[in-house]
Amino acid sequence: MKKMIKIAAMFLVVATTTNVIAQELPQPSPAAKVEQRIGLTDVTVQYSRPSVKERKIFGELVPDDKLWRAGANKNTLITFTDNVKIGGQAINAGTYSMFIIPSATNPEWTVLFNSEIDGWGDGKYDKANDVLKVGAEPKTIGKVESMEFSFNNLKDNSGELILAWDNKAIALKIEVDVEEKAWRNIKSAMAQATDKNKASVYRNSAKYAVASKKRVKEALGWIDESIKAKEYWYTYWVKADVQHALGDNAGAITSAKKAIELGEAGAKESGKPFGYKDRLEKAMAEYK
Repeated sequence: MKKMIKIAAMFLVVATTTNVIAQELPQPSPAAKVEQRIGLTDVTVQYSRPSVKERKIFGELVPDDKLWRAGANKNTLITFTDNVKIGGQAINAGTYSMFIIPSATNPEWTVLFNSEIDGWGDGKYDKANDVLKVGAEPKTIGKVESMEFSFNNLKDNSGELILAWDNKAIALKIEVDVEEKAWRNIKSAMAQATDKNKASVYRNSAKYAVASKKRVKEALGWIDESIKAKEYWYTYWVKADVQHALGDNAGAITSAKKAIELGEAGAKESGKPFGYKDRLEKAMAEYK
């Protein structure tokens, strides 16, 4: 009896080991993930990458006018950390499955975003769960052997998600409201600022205000709070930019001179030259 139990246990170990090894075998369409930050929003695509392998893809392997999972194996998933717009249409933050209906006759392919994210292929697809439908014009490109998602044309508030396979590619414009989130982040950072980081938090907030050309009057108060917390040459440079944006060029020149004074003093202590004097002097010339 003990011998039989021992043999059974050995078979169990072998079977378990075999299953583990089988799970690690290479896949014809390996899993892939691509991530991109657009503005302050993270976009992630998880998918499997089929290859052409000398087959005709669009019109045969991927039939025209029929639902395609935009990849292989499990659903292709796309995740947005914030609300975005795709093709000018709004979609909430979250994770969605992505499907495409290619066409040889229509000028655009249909791209669908669906709330069911736990499926294999299109087996769980239900039109009732579609949250967004957009069109994308296919372009003819040089051959791409293994299907790939990528990002291109990145700007502060937008970017393009590219799907390319064989000799076709589509691009989806993704737009983000970077300013809204930036101002929320500024408000939150100020509310949580400590003695240790107050100087940098208020300085960075003032710098963003100047760059965005919004709330510049408030920025003057923020930069003064930063200076109260800690005097630093770069902080005075930001203050100079704030004053210039408000039309106070005389004050901007005074602040720039203070930046040079502090920068050179710090450089003298460290034994290294102050490398920003020329740029600050150029800025002063522009302030005049």
